[in-house]
Amino acid sequence: MDGMWEKIKKSLKEGAALSMEKIEEYTKLGKLKVEEMAAKRKIERNFIDIGERVFDLFEEGKGGTVADDLTLKKAFENITALREEIAELDRKMKEVSENAKKDHEAQDDEDEVNGI
Repeated sequence: MDGMWEKIKKSLKEGAALSMEKIEEYTKLGKLKVEEMAAKRKIERNFIDIGERVFDLFEEGKGGTVADDLTLKKAFENITALREEIAELDRKMKEVSENAKKDHEAQDDEDEVNGI
């Protein structure tokens, strides 16, 4: 009877540990997703700024100087940097998911060895 209670206690502890690991994983992923969404909003804002600036240049009769406009060049640089940031965030999210998957598989293997 004591052995059964010990198995139950051990299972409950392992279940709680797994739950905490999942909470931690989802928290990390959630934070990365928020950062990704913020970067995407910044890109959208830059696109809006580009559109407004191009319109103003054409309205002023300076449409031929669009490629030379410093404001537009800066917006292009911002968008490029933000796209790189999003790619890095995507890589981090995949890494977190893969690490969690490996940890879960290792735990499953250990459970099989222990007969749980």
